[in-house]
Amino acid sequence: MRKLLSVVMVSAMVMGLAACSSSGTAPETSGTQASLAETAATQEAGAEKDQEAASEAGNTADAGQEEPIKIAFFMFENSNTFTTYIRKGLESYGGERNVVVDSFDGKSDQSTQTDAITTTLAKGEYDLIVVNPVDSGAGTTINNLCRENNVPVIFADRAPDLTGGVLDEYEQSYYVGLDWSDPGKVQAEMLYEDWKADPARFDKNGDGVLQYVLLQGNVAQQNAIYRTEAIHTLMDQWNADGTLKNEQLDIQDGNWSSDKGKDVMDTWNVKYGDQIEAVLCNNDTMAMGAIESLKTAGAFDSGDGPAVYGINGIPDVWEMVESGHMAGTVLTSPYKEAVAIIDMSRNICARKDPLDGTDLVWGEFGKDVRISDIAIRMDNLDTAKDDFSKCMTN
Repeated sequence: MRKLLSVVMVSAMVMGLAACSSSGTAPETSGTQASLAETAATQEAGAEKDQEAASEAGNTADAGQEEPIKIAFFMFENSNTFTTYIRKGLESYGGERNVVVDSFDGKSDQSTQTDAITTTLAKGEYDLIVVNPVDSGAGTTINNLCRENNVPVIFADRAPDLTGGVLDEYEQSYYVGLDWSDPGKVQAEMLYEDWKADPARFDKNGDGVLQYVLLQGNVAQQNAIYRTEAIHTLMDQWNADGTLKNEQLDIQDGNWSSDKGKDVMDTWNVKYGDQIEAVLCNNDTMAMGAIESLKTAGAFDSGDGPAVYGINGIPDVWEMVESGHMAGTVLTSPYKEAVAIIDMSRNICARKDPLDGTDLVWGEFGKDVRISDIAIRMDNLDTAKDDFSKCMTN
């Protein structure tokens, strides 16, 4: 019936057109109809092309808007000054490289950190995780969690058991941090230079021997173990060749903490008093606690207090270096660590070689990258200031 009605309507339209053409224009009717049809077809084709062009433009725009890489940074302790600057460096440099960084506080408890990693990985919101482990023995557990969720992991600053082959357990497991021994070596060499330049500055009892104490970081951490070993190696060497006779009065675990460093130094002030001619600290934070204790004890009142050395070069000690309360520190650049981590993360997430396009090189374990350090004194303190300021820019 519909077909019949259509035929009738078309016939009627043709007859109407013929009637309107009775003035002699009838021969042009078929041409007019063809022209109308062609116009409609052209308009329809043009609309389709416009739609395709719009679609292609939309696709191009979508392709240009690259999704940011999302990284979860698991800190061993949110209140640790140096680790906080690594976080700030990751956020600052990551912001320039389309990388979003979210941080999680391990509160110096490995089970707390492991639970946070487990929960975060299960949500599947991150492309890669960076772990500053509480316990160096947790590497295998963290590797297994990342393997189960097919998420790459970069261990940062505080190392898992690299000597035990932890990086070989998981294909997508890497490490970025300092050379374990070098900061201790550089610190000891600073002390040696100062002694050779002015032994009277140190040798208050005139026995020709440097009496010193050593505040070690957490004894379970490889950074603390190797820094301390490097110091002892050089001190033993200098004792043997006679270039710097020395005596270690005591060594204690300061757990990287200012409070613990102060408590230990309080005890040493009572036990050894002005026998202490130098204080070597595995990090600046413990050195800050030691200096606070020495100030309270009046050790600096006469201007000949013990020489205190730190490691990290954090902003908290700059005034202490400028005032002379700290003889020197070792810059262990948090910004360089952050840059290496972000650049490697971008490559890993793009399925490239982790070191592609960088000047980084693999270390002794084949999947580790080491950051160099610099001796910092009053005359080159701006080097440390410049490095840490980069962590604060966005």
